[in-house]
Amino acid sequence: MTPEVAVLGISLGLLFSLICYLVSNLSPGGMITPGWLAVILVEDARRVLLIVAVVVLSYFLMRGVQRVVILYGKRLFASVVLLGVFLQMSLFLFLLSDFPLLFTHETLGFIVPGLIAYQLIRQPIVPTLLATSLVTALAYGVLLTGILLQFVPTV
Repeated sequence: MTPEVAVLGISLGLLFSLICYLVSNLSPGGMITPGWLAVILVEDARRVLLIVAVVVLSYFLMRGVQRVVILYGKRLFASVVLLGVFLQMSLFLFLLSDFPLLFTHETLGFIVPGLIAYQLIRQPIVPTLLATSLVTALAYGVLLTGILLQFVPTV
């Protein structure tokens, strides 16, 4: 994937996330998340399953931590994102030897599961998942259409 595809995908995700937030007052898993997920879907859809696994694990682990530690605001945000990064990095190191091409460009992707888990903690779960899915699908559809019509360079 070219840098142009990644920039366009994240930009589309930002635009659609902002519209979603302004219309529904729901953050679709963070502002950059839908764009990043759209880029991942274009590049290798299997990685979305890894992200979903890390989100679920981060969400439930942080809910467990919240039973014994008072976390809110910036501390909650930092804790959830750090937990997501730790879990994503652990999966990355564990799976890298078996599937080296699964993680070709993995930078921003380390924080995305934590961002989604944080929004799931702050907002109602079903509307957040719905908003994240819809905005991601919209960004993915526009990005894929641009790639298929050769408006976006892929080489």
